[in-house]
Amino acid sequence: MVSWKTIMKAFCMLAFFTVHGSVTAAKQTGPEVGKASPNLIGRTLDGKMYRLSSDKSGPKVINFFWVSCKPCRTELPELAQMEKDNPKVKFISVHTIDEKPEAVQKFINGLEDAPSNIVLTNGGVQENFQYIGLPHTIVLDRNNVVLLSLSGYTKTNTSRLHKILHKISK
Repeated sequence: MVSWKTIMKAFCMLAFFTVHGSVTAAKQTGPEVGKASPNLIGRTLDGKMYRLSSDKSGPKVINFFWVSCKPCRTELPELAQMEKDNPKVKFISVHTIDEKPEAVQKFINGLEDAPSNIVLTNGGVQENFQYIGLPHTIVLDRNNVVLLSLSGYTKTNTSRLHKILHKISK
């Protein structure tokens, strides 16, 4: 029987090859731009409940990651810098696999920097948000409507994220 971690490693590899041109994606993955985001329910690393549907704090960047995803390890410190540069935008990094909080905290502690809001889920996030591979990032307006959905960690995606942050952080 194939383990969930093996499946997720395959998803990370698929995302890597997709964004680097070895495999072509048939369509945009992730929630549909212009539509309301699916709800996200989880717990922060300090044990507090988080519900996206009740978070009306303003525009948000939600990044889906996994501790065994190498591109995620590279991207999270960059997202932390973007969070500092855009204080009017809330950054939420969502660990996509049900894993012990201690393992996720150890991963975060091993990074140069990470966004301040880390949410842990019990899995099922991929089914709700319909992304293929990790990392996956979505940008939401204050009403949780999807403005941008980015699959993979690439220079192009980073540039697109910077451009939309410039627009929404005014």
